[in-house]
Amino acid sequence: MERRGGVGSLPEPAMAGLARQFASLAGERDPATLPRLPLGLLLVPGLARRVLSLRLPIFSAMALAQSVHRPRGGARGRLDARAGARAMRTVQEAHARERSTGSFSGDPWLTGLITVGVARSGLAPAVSGASADWLLDHELPGGGWSLMPLDLTWSSFAVAALLEAGYADDPRLSRVRDMFRRRQQDVPFPALDCPEGFWGFSTDRSWPMALETAEVSALLHRMPGDASGPHVRRGVGWLTAMQDRSGSWSLAVRNSRPGGFGPCPQMTAKCVVALLDCGARPVAPTVRKGLRSLGRMQRPDGALESMWYRGLTAGTSAALVAFSRAGQGHEGPARRARDFLLRARRPDGSFGAGGDDPGAVPGLVEAHGTVEDTAWALHALLEAGEAPDGPPALAAARWLLDRQKCDGTWPDSPVNEYVRHCYRYSDPVLATSLAVKALARLHTGGRTGTSPERGTA
Repeated sequence: MERRGGVGSLPEPAMAGLARQFASLAGERDPATLPRLPLGLLLVPGLARRVLSLRLPIFSAMALAQSVHRPRGGARGRLDARAGARAMRTVQEAHARERSTGSFSGDPWLTGLITVGVARSGLAPAVSGASADWLLDHELPGGGWSLMPLDLTWSSFAVAALLEAGYADDPRLSRVRDMFRRRQQDVPFPALDCPEGFWGFSTDRSWPMALETAEVSALLHRMPGDASGPHVRRGVGWLTAMQDRSGSWSLAVRNSRPGGFGPCPQMTAKCVVALLDCGARPVAPTVRKGLRSLGRMQRPDGALESMWYRGLTAGTSAALVAFSRAGQGHEGPARRARDFLLRARRPDGSFGAGGDDPGAVPGLVEAHGTVEDTAWALHALLEAGEAPDGPPALAAARWLLDRQKCDGTWPDSPVNEYVRHCYRYSDPVLATSLAVKALARLHTGGRTGTSPERGTA
């Protein structure tokens, strides 16, 4: 840590706090020097949810440990006791919601953080014991742990590509459709004030994710037998209920504080497109509010950010698709987004981060474009009316085709943000799915849902 600039160099405050906690646990730092967690925040549930979002169970677990190891007397102690009781309810509720398996959202890192706090408090041995057992059961032979399972996310990207290529009626997709139906959450998540009807990353007890809920709702609407089914209606109802007052969408908690899990332009654009795909009219209040929110979040140069992908290409591309689907492809915000993408195009026809990349290694200039960014930009430009046989589209397509591997897949790059500006990962399923989707759009000339030409490249 010191060789990399120390804890103070971490751009994400929550990660800096966890690093200090680790130093304390490792005996490198006096626990008394750590800033106190503001336990009183838990006594205002609405504010706590908006400030912490998905970090609420982690905060609650760490609060339990602090209440035991750094107790206070008098009125402050009584306040901490009340907050500790609420923290315990939050942790136990999240634990019971996942059938008391010990897992928290199927994520070893998240489960580990919560287990540390609960175990140090000594107040809920059943929870910490079950979580420790779950972690041991999921340890890899080499001693590490995998990233959380993303099977529903992988499936949604793959299905989106296949539907774009005209495979909606392929019987092999019926199993994926049934899996989507089973994974929709049929119980609410009270700690985060989330109603039922959402989707998460993987299991039927995943934590709420607006991005997955938008994607899967739209996909089910396009798959045979589900256009107006109950799963689509519940997904659309959840998205409508969870729209921020400003018109944007946050990851899991309505009106979350900006930053971290708060309002995200790319996620907002995806939610708007999902509502339009599921039958909402461009003049519907939810759609209009969402589009206005995108206009406010757009930078002067036309770009928009994404909380969960590095750089500016992903967010700008998603917003361009949303404006175009709503019939605003020729208006100011859409024109600015399109112009930004065309300016960001690299000489070889590919696309990269699109400019600002706070998480990049200092002094390292991106040497080449990525499959993911090129596919996002190509698909968005085609949606906005870019000619399929025009220079930008053909150059991007040739670049993608030149990079397809012998097994049919595409190489992946670390464009996915796991911890914003702190840790990224690459994902071959996402890269391949995005490339197929963009090339399919080019192949059909924008005629989504046409039958594929079997046997053609």
